[in-house]
Amino acid sequence: MARIFLHTAGLAAIIAWALLLVWAAFGTGASTGSSGMYMILGTVVSVLLVAFVVITALTRTGLRLIITGLATAVLAAAAGWTVYSSMPEAGPDAFITQRAGIAALAYGFGVVGGGLLALAEFVVEGYAGGRVIVPRVLRRKVAIFAVAVVALSALALAPAMQLWTDLANQDARVGDASEAGAEPAFDALTELAGVERFVETPYGMLRLDHPGEPAPQAVTLLDPATGAPVWYHRRWNWLAAQEPVLSHAEELVALTGPRADNDDDYQTRVLRTKTGEEVDTVGFDGTPGLLLAIADDRLVYTGVHSSAFAAYDFSGDLRWRKQLPDGCEGTAAQITAERLVMLADCVPAPNRMVARDHMLAFDIDSGELAWDHLIDRDAEVVPDSFLVTEDAVVIDSRVELNVSDGPFSARSFEHKLLAFSADDGSPLWRTEEQKFGPTHSSACGGTLHLSYPTALAEATGESGGADSSSKASLAHADRRTVQLVECYSAPDREGSWLGVMAYDLDSGALLYRQQVELGYTPLDPEVARGWATVLPDNRTLLATDLSLDPTKPDCRLYQVDRGEVTQLKAADEGLPEAWCHDAQLTTVAGGVAISYVNGEETRGIALIS
Repeated sequence: MARIFLHTAGLAAIIAWALLLVWAAFGTGASTGSSGMYMILGTVVSVLLVAFVVITALTRTGLRLIITGLATAVLAAAAGWTVYSSMPEAGPDAFITQRAGIAALAYGFGVVGGGLLALAEFVVEGYAGGRVIVPRVLRRKVAIFAVAVVALSALALAPAMQLWTDLANQDARVGDASEAGAEPAFDALTELAGVERFVETPYGMLRLDHPGEPAPQAVTLLDPATGAPVWYHRRWNWLAAQEPVLSHAEELVALTGPRADNDDDYQTRVLRTKTGEEVDTVGFDGTPGLLLAIADDRLVYTGVHSSAFAAYDFSGDLRWRKQLPDGCEGTAAQITAERLVMLADCVPAPNRMVARDHMLAFDIDSGELAWDHLIDRDAEVVPDSFLVTEDAVVIDSRVELNVSDGPFSARSFEHKLLAFSADDGSPLWRTEEQKFGPTHSSACGGTLHLSYPTALAEATGESGGADSSSKASLAHADRRTVQLVECYSAPDREGSWLGVMAYDLDSGALLYRQQVELGYTPLDPEVARGWATVLPDNRTLLATDLSLDPTKPDCRLYQVDRGEVTQLKAADEGLPEAWCHDAQLTTVAGGVAISYVNGEETRGIALIS
């Protein structure tokens, strides 16, 4: 019985070796390439060797089978070691493929199978006088049991090996930035930041660790006060299909994209913004589209250049699928007050003669349309000027007007600020005909800012406090404001200016208008937006370059407090001379973080308290 078990299990393990290799080479969805070609050659050789061993085991016994089994085990061990030793150290440009992990497991079964076949030949039935013939039924049961043990082992170890490859490619740390061992891992990746911008969160600045093409799902939350990591989450074998998406309350952040070695395997990972703790991982067969919004238990995707969009729960189940009007495409969305509020860009259609923007709201549970607002036909609402609070939506419906013609034509922007109830779409207030002045740069279209995007709890306990990296630890005014920032040329005086108009969030009343002098006018909308931020106490911080020569910058930092302008001494914070050229001002706990491009073409951070 022991010989039957070992012999059958050995044959089953040898066959499992071939089957696992075939699956690794052709069934894991991995991309081809040189490593793929070597895998296919190894698979062909292994299948031929397995066929030879099986035939030998069925037709030969004794020494010949022992030698065959031992030689097979040695060859499988050598091949397995070759695969394992070729696995790279996981990092931004390398990862262990799922194919390699399954292949290493397959060769392990080859080692076990060859060893069992050799070992089975050493098991004898005893002396001739003590031999007992095993009944055929019992032999069959023992053989079935042996095959079942091997098959179940393969079925259990294959997904376990896939999990191992995920863990081997993952680098994650959650906890306080002062924990021992945090700095070396962080310092080794500091140079990977490039010159990309940060994603603003209430708890710090979320950095894409390795921007580029392709970009892995690798992010680090930085403490703006020290530049140290609060947490990082890196999966080198999963690609980032888009920038991280924050929930409306900014408590959750989603990383979404396909597996690097299998495009059909797509996942969205939901993390807690404050700690980096993994809340859930949502898997899909193929890409669900572009992630627009995330809530506590919902993910909303839209197709690329498509009018269809859908909501999924965190188990990956489709809750509902809807269609925007013909020719419309969702460009921005947020989930608030049980509503999915969406900004849509609509091109001409049979029932629409001109391109127009729409603003729509859907019930997040059922997907039914709650309300629809049509933007003025001559106006445009850019995603940066689409603001959602806990119960309202504020937009800047702006119209671009030509002021002069010619190669250096000027334009001006007329703004209409509108606020609507998120629940039923009823208008709350409107402020029309807001203008700054003409400009020659299309980047100076104006951007909207909230004094704080979401309602803040008292600065105590879990929601914030003196020791909490949260916006809640900042003093904030009772009144919330909406602030419009735009660069322009003043018609009544020379030079360019960076202006700000502040409005009461509840009534839309203009509180004040102020401006600071500007020399260099931004040509990139991201730079223009990065030059302004609004604190919870309604102060506005503005960055400018007063020079007109890019090689001789004159960077300035200003504060606008209740209409009063004060210049701050940015040089005291150790900022380089040209810090403002690609600066990003971010409101964080304790003040404003200024990220800038330093001499190594990476980003540095300075905190203005």
